[in-house]
Amino acid sequence: MNKGILIDPFNQTIKTIDIKGFRDIQRAIQADLFACVDIGENTLFVDDEGLINGTELAVRFENEVYPQPLAGRVLILGNGPCGESADCTFSVKDVYGMVRGILPIIA
Repeated sequence: MNKGILIDPFNQTIKTIDIKGFRDIQRAIQADLFACVDIGENTLFVDDEGLINGTELAVRFENEVYPQPLAGRVLILGNGPCGESADCTFSVKDVYGMVRGILPIIA
């Protein structure tokens, strides 16, 4: 089991959650298909269809983390030495500092 951090723009929360595997990632971000965005020691997991499935909100990070808003919920997990998921290396406080806002998605 890995400790992840979930950013939920709909509930405007950032919290620690336990992730056991693939299905837990899907449940956390509420998406069947997800994309992975490598940000060094951690990976952002996001809804791969977030821009085409009616998602209304996006998370904007500091440009140094990721320069474009990401649609929907964002899960952060750490990267293990062999490419597997690991505990997120950020704290919830760190993530609060990285998030620059919640934006509406305009179609």
